This record gives sequence, C-alpha cells and structure tokens, in this order.
Amino acid sequence: MEVTWKIEVLSDVPSNRLGVNGQVAKVTWRIENFSSMKDGKYCSEIFTVDGNNWQLWIYPKGDTVGFLSIYLHFAGSANLASKWTRHAHFRIAVIDRLDRKNSKTRGIALKFEAKKTTWGFRSLLSLTELRKPERGYLLNDVCLIEAYVVTYKTDATVPKEEDINTFFTSLESKFLSSNTNISPKEVKEALANVEKALNMTPVIFSNSGKLSSLTHAFKILASFGGSSTTLTVEQKQKLLAIEKSLKKLADRAAKVSQDKNSLTGKESDNLMVKNKLDRNRIKYKEFESEVEKKLAALRVQVKEAEKKRDNMLAEVKEMEKKMAKYEAEAKNVEEEEKSVEAEWGRIKASISSIKGKI
Repeated sequence: MEVTWKIEVLSDVPSNRLGVNGQVAKVTWRIENFSSMKDGKYCSEIFTVDGNNWQLWIYPKGDTVGFLSIYLHFAGSANLASKWTRHAHFRIAVIDRLDRKNSKTRGIALKFEAKKTTWGFRSLLSLTELRKPERGYLLNDVCLIEAYVVTYKTDATVPKEEDINTFFTSLESKFLSSNTNISPKEVKEALANVEKALNMTPVIFSNSGKLSSLTHAFKILASFGGSSTTLTVEQKQKLLAIEKSLKKLADRAAKVSQDKNSLTGKESDNLMVKNKLDRNRIKYKEFESEVEKKLAALRVQVKEAEKKRDNMLAEVKEMEKKMAKYEAEAKNVEEEEKSVEAEWGRIKASISSIKGKI
C-alpha cells in the first residue's frame, strides 16, 4: 500500500461565514493498492487547524459491515479536561476519479468533547458501490479521499449539511491545485492502453472485451491536470469525441464479425444453392439453344407461308382484273343485244305496216 498526503491550510477566512474561526484545512489522502488494505482502522497524518490537532480514520472494510467508514478524530485527546469542547465543520468526499460529479460527499457540524473525540460517517459508502468498475472510486485500485475541516465559534448557529457543503465548495478554488487525482504513471498506462487498442484490428478489438478499459483510459487522459500537461477544454472535448468514435467503430466491427460468422455458418447451404444455380444455368443454356433452333425452323416456315401468301394475293389481283374485264365485256354484249332486239322490233313493225297496205 502506498499513501500520498497533501495538507493545505487556508487562513483568514471571513469569520462571519458560518461563524468559523479563520482557518480551513483541506486534506487529500491518496491510497494506492487499496484492495490490499487489511480489515481494521487506518490513521492519517496529524494536521492542525486553529491550533487544534486532527486526524482522519478510515475503515476500508467498514466499521459497519458492508460500508466504507471515515471519521474525524481530535488527536492528543488523552489529557483533555473533562469539560473540554471544540466545534468543527467537517466534509468528507470519496472522489469518483472518472467523473467528480459522482463523488460521494457528506458534510456535518460536530461538537467534540473530552468523552467524545471522534465523529464521522459509519456508513459513508457501500462497499458494493465503492467497487463498481463503472465508477472511479477505485480506478486502478487507487482511492482518493478529500476532507475539509474548520472550527467554529461555540455560539454560532449549527448549519445544515447543505450549507456546510456549499461553504466548502465556495473555497475549493482558493486551494492550490493538486496532482493527487490522476498521477503521471496512470496517464502513461492510459496512453499505453489506448495505443495497444489501436494496434488491434477493429474486429479483434471489439471481441477483446476491452472497451470499458479504453473508456477509462480516455477519461483518465481527459482528467489529468499535471502542471505542464493540463489539457485545454478543446483538447478534452477532442479526446471524448475520439472515444465516442472508437466506440461506434467497435460496435460496427462487432456487427461485421457477427455477420461474417453468420455467413460462415451458412456455407454448406450456400454451396448447395451455388451447385443448384450452376445446374440450372446449364439447363437454361440447353433449353435456350433448343428454343432458338425451333424459332429458326419457324422463321423458315413463316417465310415460306409469307411467300405463298404473296403469290396467292397476286393471283387474286390478276383474277380480279380478268373479272372486271369480263364484266365489262358482258355488259357491252348485253347492251348490243338490246340494241339488236330494238332494231329488230322496228323492222318487224315496218313490215307489218307495209303488209297492211297491200
């Protein structure tokens, strides 16, 4: 287990703000290899606020079964007078290093007495929630705890937890920025994970199950705040955009892999279809050739029939001409016959007239 401490004390805080005495301490406790911590109590270094010595206690397996427990302890309480008292505002936070908005935060106003020198939160965060991989409470097995402590005047009105949290939040920007959130080592590991993923083919990456670790890697890179390597807002947005693009590509690659596997499973069926297709193509060619031959024979017959039709049509026309000529001649003969009969009748009449006169 490796521990990194950072203790910052902010002085001259206006006394009219929740009745504080003037100093606010921020304690950052970074615990690496958190899972290797044994059951029981672990104590922080002692820090001083307004001349009072304090200490954080943590129970990694829980003072109560199933929960992470953290307390604020007044150090050096062995020789306190029986009527000794101190009033303090205390806020503790277990930081989600992937998204600080999800950090578990509690604030409380406390009265310490000689017979009660330890106060805190027995059920701060469930161990189940603490260990969730999608949370950043134990990212890379590192637990980051931030505590704010300030003493206040005895006659001050006891504030609500919401007011205490608001008060400490308003002071956060006044403390020096700390590099204990994401370490350079974690950034190097994150970059290595990204490069390792990009060296894979999209299909292999999608089947590797490493998308969640890659997401963590990008969030680590976007969260890093080293003194010379702080990313701009634009660079962070670009990193998150790249992460989304890679996720979409991984999803597409997974779909491609699924489709390929589906096609592979149908190879025997596809082979049967192909063979049947080839046979049908051959049959079609044979049938097409046979049809073409029959069509050729029919074309010859059609040409012969057309020729016969044309000949018959010519004969019909010739006969029509002859018929017309015959009809014209018959008409002429008929008219001639009528003319002869008429002339004959006139001659007959003339003879009858002559006969009557004799």
